[in-house]
Amino acid sequence: MTSKFRTLLSLTACLLLGQVGAALASPGVLRISVNPIYPPLEFRDPVTDRLTGFDIDFGNALAARMGVKAQWVETAFPQMIPSVQSGRTDMILSGFSDRPERRAFLDFLDYLKSGAQVLVLSQGDVQSPEMLCGQKVAASRATSFPNMIRQWSHDHCEAQGRPGMVFYPSESGADARIQLLQGRVAAMVQGGETVGYFIDITHHAFRRLGNPLSNMLLSMAFPKGHAALEAQVAHAFADLRADGTYARLLQRWSLQDAALPDTDSDGSTP
Repeated sequence: MTSKFRTLLSLTACLLLGQVGAALASPGVLRISVNPIYPPLEFRDPVTDRLTGFDIDFGNALAARMGVKAQWVETAFPQMIPSVQSGRTDMILSGFSDRPERRAFLDFLDYLKSGAQVLVLSQGDVQSPEMLCGQKVAASRATSFPNMIRQWSHDHCEAQGRPGMVFYPSESGADARIQLLQGRVAAMVQGGETVGYFIDITHHAFRRLGNPLSNMLLSMAFPKGHAALEAQVAHAFADLRADGTYARLLQRWSLQDAALPDTDSDGSTP
């Protein structure tokens, strides 16, 4: 990042700082919608019951850089968008994907790479997608993964004259992992950004099968018309990247592979 660009960014942030307070319904508090059922991004510690995870650490660090306090508002997934549209919360930070159909009513600031990844048991026999033809594949029903599984099945099974994969709807990623560990399904699909964490904590009970089924971005989401707040969050994010905080948090939660590319000197990503 050039000194000229750094100066311009700092001046812009100073001009916007006064507007951020007005953008926040509760002065000094950044209210963030979160649905804590998606480790390692956000979940409740099973021992302390406290909110924890990468998104929690990241959001707290962003708020601190902005000179405000993060207030986490637990929100059911279907209520995420209504929560920011109604003003109940200021932003969403909860493993939320930047999807074209959402851009009509939300603005996005990307912070992690993602994508649908197929997992199988490390000690299992499945070595290729074709070996899943006619088998059950689990994924959370509330995600876009079921449609991806159907397309993957068509490409590798039905189009080759083989029986299709059978989608097994689960209530969550945790439920899908349990089904796989108990042998009720032959594979599962979950967000690629979480895979390293679960491979680590299960002592390599799972392994990846093939390349990701998709490539997408996870984003902080803001209601339309809140450019000042979004700009201040973007400036705080740039600071966290520059001083190494972002990289340290990624490493803490086994998310190094999900890091966004380094920015160019003008602040854009390649």
